[in-house]
Amino acid sequence: MDKVLKLAKGLVAAIEEERQKNKVMLKDIPAGGKFETGIGRFIVLEQKADCTVIITEGLYRKNEEFDDDCTDYKKSSLRELCDGEILNEFVAEFGEDNICENEAGLVTVDGQEVFGKLLTKVRPVTFDEGRKYNELLVNKELPDWYWTCTSWSTEERGWAYSVAVVSPSGDFNYNNYNLSIGVRPLCILKSNIFVSRVEED
Repeated sequence: MDKVLKLAKGLVAAIEEERQKNKVMLKDIPAGGKFETGIGRFIVLEQKADCTVIITEGLYRKNEEFDDDCTDYKKSSLRELCDGEILNEFVAEFGEDNICENEAGLVTVDGQEVFGKLLTKVRPVTFDEGRKYNELLVNKELPDWYWTCTSWSTEERGWAYSVAVVSPSGDFNYNNYNLSIGVRPLCILKSNIFVSRVEED
């Protein structure tokens, strides 16, 4: 029994040593690089002056509605999910002070600004961000499309139900707000925190 316990302790120590080897400051991971956390793997989308834009590699939630009554992200149940349960999980992982508030422009796909802007910490990508980071977002292993926080257009133009969505291969389309697909949260972290970098083959 003592030998088994000693072997187990040695294995745990070896795993921890290997994990510590891969610890780097977030600012040192370039766009496209990945890091592992207790809540999943993340992709670096962009390095800014003192913060880093990241997104989950996979779907963080599956089979979630945007809302049951509107295409306005500010009023949506998806925002409640991101600002509530998902944000709490991110805070537990990264620390509240390390998650930066960021502004999302809720301009529709056809360029209308009726939904304004939103200050938030964790949210889906906007349509414009989906285009900007498109090559980095492609993950053909995703099991489903995922939401943006961008309305396709407005009711006045005949699009009362449609929200922009992204496919695993990076294509765009629209879904009715009451359909259930994936959620892939984006957030901005302070770049001076340490993370476990994933070494790509």
